[in-house]
Amino acid sequence: MACTQPKPDVPTVTAVPTVESDTDSYISDVLASTECLTSVEAQQVADNFKQLISNYTSIFANETLAADFQDYSDSVSTLIDNGCNNAPQPLGVATFASRADFEKDQSSQPSIPFEQLNIWNNCNNVFIRWRTALTPENVTGIIVLEVKPNLTSAKQTWLIKTVFSEFNSGAWLVDLGAFDPKNCQTSK
Repeated sequence: MACTQPKPDVPTVTAVPTVESDTDSYISDVLASTECLTSVEAQQVADNFKQLISNYTSIFANETLAADFQDYSDSVSTLIDNGCNNAPQPLGVATFASRADFEKDQSSQPSIPFEQLNIWNNCNNVFIRWRTALTPENVTGIIVLEVKPNLTSAKQTWLIKTVFSEFNSGAWLVDLGAFDPKNCQTSK
């Protein structure tokens, strides 16, 4: 019969992540993995985005958008290109690759009426179903806002890091007068 020694109690050590050169990104990622948006915070993020669309200021954009902000929307790219697929704004890539790109374009836009129809959230995303009452066509869409904790200000506890947005760009092009459907029949 072999004699076995009992194993001494050795504390388990979990792996310690190496700190990258971008300390803010590292801290943000750690916090994001341990904190979750509350429904009240998600509503605030949704309201912040609404203000960026309906009452834009660069000061507010800098308070609510992450420094590494990006915006993806083939619908917005289609509007920028007036519905032409040979225009300079390609589909399937970031529409605004930086906060500066977003600020430059949004600052030149008129205010857009923006009604929040539904809001849902998980730990680091806010989902908004929205509508804008443009004429002659209402436009409805879906937005996913990826957020991260704001480590520099208590005024805004979460920053919008990435926007994924799609909506009925065909209706919006009609509203802008860039598209005039010719093959439509009225029902009798």
